[in-house]
Amino acid sequence: MIVNLFDYSERSPIMNKTTRYTLALMALTLICVSAHAADKPNPFIGRWALTIPGGGAGWLGVQRDGAGYKSQILWGGGSVVPVTETEIEGDTLTLIRRHNVKRKDADGKTIPVEIIEKITAKVNGDNLLLTRLYGRGGDKREFTAERIPPLPPRPDLSKVKYAKPITLFDGSNKNAWKLTNPGQTDGWSVQNGILVNNPTQQEGEPHISYGNLRTKDVFEDFNLKLEVNVAKRGNSGIYLRGIYEVQVSDSYGKPLNSHNMGGIYSRIKPTVNAEKKAGQWQKFDITLLNRHVTVKLNGKTIIDNQPLLGCTGGALWPDQFKPGPIYLQGDHSAISYRNIVITPIIKTKTAFVEDTFDGKLGPGWTWLREDKPAWRISNNALEIRVQPGVAHNVKNALLIPAPDRREGKYAVDVTITNLTKPTNQYEQAGITWYNNGKPVFKLVKELVKGKVVIVPSFKPMPSSTVQLRLIVNGSDYTMQFRPDAKGEFQTAAKGKLLPPRNDQVSIQCYNGPPNAEHWIRFDNFRITKLID
Repeated sequence: MIVNLFDYSERSPIMNKTTRYTLALMALTLICVSAHAADKPNPFIGRWALTIPGGGAGWLGVQRDGAGYKSQILWGGGSVVPVTETEIEGDTLTLIRRHNVKRKDADGKTIPVEIIEKITAKVNGDNLLLTRLYGRGGDKREFTAERIPPLPPRPDLSKVKYAKPITLFDGSNKNAWKLTNPGQTDGWSVQNGILVNNPTQQEGEPHISYGNLRTKDVFEDFNLKLEVNVAKRGNSGIYLRGIYEVQVSDSYGKPLNSHNMGGIYSRIKPTVNAEKKAGQWQKFDITLLNRHVTVKLNGKTIIDNQPLLGCTGGALWPDQFKPGPIYLQGDHSAISYRNIVITPIIKTKTAFVEDTFDGKLGPGWTWLREDKPAWRISNNALEIRVQPGVAHNVKNALLIPAPDRREGKYAVDVTITNLTKPTNQYEQAGITWYNNGKPVFKLVKELVKGKVVIVPSFKPMPSSTVQLRLIVNGSDYTMQFRPDAKGEFQTAAKGKLLPPRNDQVSIQCYNGPPNAEHWIRFDNFRITKLID
């Protein structure tokens, strides 16, 4: 029997008052469960480090695309490419890739053929178990993937501390180096103080597989300086930590592209052309820190502190956190390097709390008067609707314990963006400091008498986006801000704190209009211990 749960009319002879009430509750329950399921982030969405069949390195990125999904994949070598079809149904992710290849038919004639590759995946927490079918009735392989953690905020390179420089090549020998694959032919030699690769092939002879050269030592984050001379139509690469390729090629005069000289291969395009013509020495100055990279070529910054979403083609492994070597690509063409010096970065873990809101809230948060329909995670940010209310009854205030300010100097940072223009008097969003369960002061962007200002300084803030910074040190605090999260911080106010007693930091917004839907975007929240 089929019963319409929404037909409560007296005409139905089987529908007495009790039955109608019971079915109404059932319908409401189903609606609530469905709404809750819709709010829950799909576990497949995100970035995944693939260990592909045979142990090679790959990468997969899955994201929403309107009502459906789309994805990109890196399979061993080559570039990151879009997947033809992406489908998530129940507990299964299905990827379809269509490959156009050339094959010989029965008569020996070369014809185009389409080969379909199907990859299915099941998720288990932060891991995927995948199965790959290649071609009709073809090869079946199983492999795995691990979820890549959210990216940290862009590091402040002005505060980086370096260890002593290490000379990797001084022109005398290549004792610090070895082949990535000892089974290949070594085409590298030292000639007149230069590290030279000469992968020559003899016409009519079997192809020789030449190897890539890597350092024997491994490194974490660092600054790398070197010089390279690329021949006409030459091609090589500098692999950072063995997984990120900085492209080396003869691309002078070509339009900007991620495959050009200095680009992060197929991932990050240089912002300016800085390469020289082939046959000239060119200087690289590369900094890798916290999965962000800066590339200077011939004195010009062509990639400025940009995030690295995953490995590139030819990576030794997919793990972005594993220390790795510098390796120089030698299997393509002749290339020359000199003056290779690496300076390790001294890593001091300073982040007390860090949350980029990548798909979910990080640990440690608690809600104060949570109103679930009025907040969401969207595009790696927390978005909260600005509702009517004031400090003592604000809805959706998000709190997290503050560090012990008696033990050092800390900075609380968050970037806020008005997704809708504020219209209500005292409509505001920002940071509030709680002591013993009560709000005691705030640093916010607020509409006051028709003007958007930073409170408490009342300095004008016309930008929709602003980064707020609250510095606490013992009994003192300093409030700072910078429009569009760029440039130098400006000071809004300084003052004294109450003695420590269950200190908490809150990000919140309130005094919104009663008859309009206004939203605030919060991103890049962190509490960092400052080192003077």
